[in-house]
Amino acid sequence: MTEQVQPRPFKIEVSSETLQWITNRVQDARVIPDVQHPQGKEWEDGVPSATINGLVEYWKAEFDWRKVEARLNSTYQMFTMPIEEGDEVINLHFVHHRSKRPGAIPLLFSHGWPGNFTEVENLLSLTAPEDPTQQAFHIVAPTLPGFVFSSSPKAPGFGIPQISSVYHQLMQKLGYKQYIAQGGDWGSMVSRAMALAYPESCIAIHINMIMGLPPSPFKNPLTLLWLALRWFTPDEKKRLGRMLWWTKEESGYSRIQGTKPQTISYGLLDSPVGMLAWIREKLEALSQPGYLWDKERVITWTIFYLLSESSWHARIYKEAIPALRTQVLDKRISEKVAFGASCFPYDVGYVPVWWAKATVAKNIVFWKEHSKGGHFPSVECADLLKEDIWNFVGSLPVETQTLLKAAGAVVE
Repeated sequence: MTEQVQPRPFKIEVSSETLQWITNRVQDARVIPDVQHPQGKEWEDGVPSATINGLVEYWKAEFDWRKVEARLNSTYQMFTMPIEEGDEVINLHFVHHRSKRPGAIPLLFSHGWPGNFTEVENLLSLTAPEDPTQQAFHIVAPTLPGFVFSSSPKAPGFGIPQISSVYHQLMQKLGYKQYIAQGGDWGSMVSRAMALAYPESCIAIHINMIMGLPPSPFKNPLTLLWLALRWFTPDEKKRLGRMLWWTKEESGYSRIQGTKPQTISYGLLDSPVGMLAWIREKLEALSQPGYLWDKERVITWTIFYLLSESSWHARIYKEAIPALRTQVLDKRISEKVAFGASCFPYDVGYVPVWWAKATVAKNIVFWKEHSKGGHFPSVECADLLKEDIWNFVGSLPVETQTLLKAAGAVVE
């Protein structure tokens, strides 16, 4: 049904009624006071009321959605396309910036929660690098089904394999028969699922946020022994410790969203300040200490989630997590797909490279452990991520690079 459908240009045009509803809710917001915490413990129980008060006052007095909307529309070349997946038809929203450079490579960028498609903004310059000798890319950045401007599945059962199929179909419909996938958070899982299901097309993936199961005692006994004996370097211990801290201290949201996504969504989508606090809390915990989140960005991301009018921002946790082991983590990516990883110290998913070789991917061609950066490298430290993408592509065999360049030379 959708084979002949062409991408439809998309502009953000939030209705005056919706915008007024949001404005009224913010104007009437009541921010409850926090208890007094010792210095350095202000975030112990969630977002401090001082932080929320500052954001709410900015939202009331200075934030201008229409200016933000105009900037977004001028920054991103956006489209929608209906894509069938099983009994569902997802009207998928996506950014697509074609490079004018000969030999540009198709690159699919996948976001997660609590992010959105605008995480790709600093990577759009990859379409035309300042250095003409550097590799250029065609950038495609879809919005997760049920998030922001992508329509929602109508029934349960729409998890990571279904999302990866939708994204793969998108790339094929755009004419990119072979491509690279890049992502963090849920985007890392979607990228891995694409590499597992479509190795003839998704022939290279680069991810941040690396997760792996313990090595098999039958397939990798020495790696398992190394793991059991805790033979980690001090830096590896620190990174793994952060992941364990996140799981123990910061993952309550995942349990809520993963068990009762509809219930939590009633509250969050009916309260702009509630959604603001829910998102702002995780931005703080997921980024490098001291990183300053721009108020306009935080409010914009909050509004994106309000605009979805959907529980799928939470429901993805219920659909994906229980099956994640069997659908992704238990499976090692074949040697057909080149694998690269960028490890940022304040991210919350990490395994050492020797562990990843045993459980994540057979053909690891690039691995970089950075000394700064967190869960949102395309926002926090985009230059490092871009450099890694270039180096990852430079690590690919010449024949793979040639194939990707040919795939990018599609007819407009």
